[in-house]
Amino acid sequence: MGKSLIIAFVAVIALVLWMLSGQIGVDQKGTDTGMADASSEDGAPSQTAAAEQKEVPKMKVQTTQLVAQSIDREIVIQGQLEPAKVMSLRAETSGTVQTLSAKKGERITRGQTLAQLSQGNRLADLAVAKANYAQADNEYQAAQKLARQGLQSTLSLEAAGAQREATLAQVQAAELELGYVTLSAPMDALIEDITVEEGDFIDRGAHVATLVDNTSLLVTGRVSQQHIADIKTGQAAVASLVTGESLQGKVSYISSMADDTTRSFEVEVLIDQTPKSVMTGISAEITIPVETLMAHRVSPAVLALDDDGALGVKALGDENKVVFHAIEVVKTESNGAWVTGLPNDVTLITLGQGFVNPGEVVEPVADTNDQTDTDNTNGNSES
Repeated sequence: MGKSLIIAFVAVIALVLWMLSGQIGVDQKGTDTGMADASSEDGAPSQTAAAEQKEVPKMKVQTTQLVAQSIDREIVIQGQLEPAKVMSLRAETSGTVQTLSAKKGERITRGQTLAQLSQGNRLADLAVAKANYAQADNEYQAAQKLARQGLQSTLSLEAAGAQREATLAQVQAAELELGYVTLSAPMDALIEDITVEEGDFIDRGAHVATLVDNTSLLVTGRVSQQHIADIKTGQAAVASLVTGESLQGKVSYISSMADDTTRSFEVEVLIDQTPKSVMTGISAEITIPVETLMAHRVSPAVLALDDDGALGVKALGDENKVVFHAIEVVKTESNGAWVTGLPNDVTLITLGQGFVNPGEVVEPVADTNDQTDTDNTNGNSES
């Protein structure tokens, strides 16, 4: 029994030592690991630290170089071409239309006869008036002789003179009435319309024809209250017709009162020359240059808003940092917009601007196929 106990005790001691030896190995391994980590901190970084310290790649953006160009800031007005003078020819007496000497669409000259009305009893009225005048004139002459002889009072002489003047006025009125039966053109014009025919009876004041003087033309339109202060009479203007023709002119009239509904002001441009084909009433676009300034032409695709809602573009600043420039659009065209607010020379971000923010450092890539510079130069001559 004693020997068995000794063997069992030795076995237990051996087992305990074996278990303790395993724990020591674990501790040493942990110590070694800690030392290794410490070594990593003092020496070369571990893989985890290296991954954390790896630099984040910069965002690539496409850029183009822009240079400011001299352009005209313009106000564009939608309007229509109108004749400078339109007249309604009306009858000054009543009568039957005996003859029409002109037709619709015909060009006539000042004094040319358009229509002839019946004379009626106007010739007889004129004859009576002339006879009355002759008698009154004779009586006046006799009264003067008697007055010189002292046989006629001054009062009787004045009465005879008044009667003579009254009959003379009747003659003049009869002559005018007779002249009214001939309707003549008061100006060089184009007959736009004739509303009577031969045989029609018309009253005094009846509309006979519409005459249009299209040798002088106006382009009329309305300007908003925000831009009316930029326009002055005498300013040069260009009217672009829907027919493709461009007409030069000057601002001839600016309304002093705004429309109650639109709060806009009427503007008229007097055209300097008559176009080859005069078609009044057609639509026209009035362009009025108001100032010359330096601007850049950009694509609408590069426009953006900042946090405050200001319109602008993103460009490159020092050390390739993104910079936001607030801009003002001064002119628009089919292939871009002219803006102010940029430096004279600017590197504009044209692709990728939506993924970068001001202050962020980016990697610029020049757009070798960009035609902005060429467009900028060519756009300087466009109106």
